[in-house]
Amino acid sequence: MENKKISVIIPTYNEAECIVPLINEILKIHLPLNIIVVDDNSPDKTGKIVEEKFKNNPYVHVFIRKGKRGRGLAGIFGYKKAIEIGSDIIGEMDGDFSHHPSYIPEMVKNINGYDVVVGSRYISGGKEERKSLLRKLITKFAHLYIKTLLGIDLHDPTSGFRFFKREVIESILPFLSAEDPFIVTEVYFYIKKKKFKIKEIPITFYERRKGKSKLNMRILVKYLVKVLKLKLLS
Repeated sequence: MENKKISVIIPTYNEAECIVPLINEILKIHLPLNIIVVDDNSPDKTGKIVEEKFKNNPYVHVFIRKGKRGRGLAGIFGYKKAIEIGSDIIGEMDGDFSHHPSYIPEMVKNINGYDVVVGSRYISGGKEERKSLLRKLITKFAHLYIKTLLGIDLHDPTSGFRFFKREVIESILPFLSAEDPFIVTEVYFYIKKKKFKIKEIPITFYERRKGKSKLNMRILVKYLVKVLKLKLLS
């Protein structure tokens, strides 16, 4: 991607055990990548750790949000910062190694003929290494529910590992309002409405290396209710 400025956003909350190794892996990639860490003032000092460790690296940008926490708010903040620094291609991924940086070059390469590239567990060649059968069943149900209600034609409509052309983010940003993890599906909904071209590529979704998942039943129920609300408003 000659002469293209590429940024990848990593929203974090209590990822102190994973974030430095993850950033080091990303920095090994032979691409002009900017890393934008958006930390929700983590009690385990994730943001401060990144600031100290990479304070002399111009490709690592750290923002510690002090206001209301939330995956959606962090994502929207990250999109705005990526645009501010002049990014032509904007990606996002989790900070716990469930999304492996080794897929980034292929995702960036594939965006040439598309507007959005999504890392998918559920197309040919993709897989999921999480051990919990219950989590897998919940994910499959959520996918069916989202695809049926919102008509999002993706095999993996809850994948947060994705890259966008700048104009995609600029086009949908005014419509984004989710404060929580629902931002992932909200983004796909508005991409569909705007008729942007999406390509899914196969990835392996790994069990997080360390720390605890933020997903619980309360968050899941809220997520599903918001899918219904978005359907009713559309």
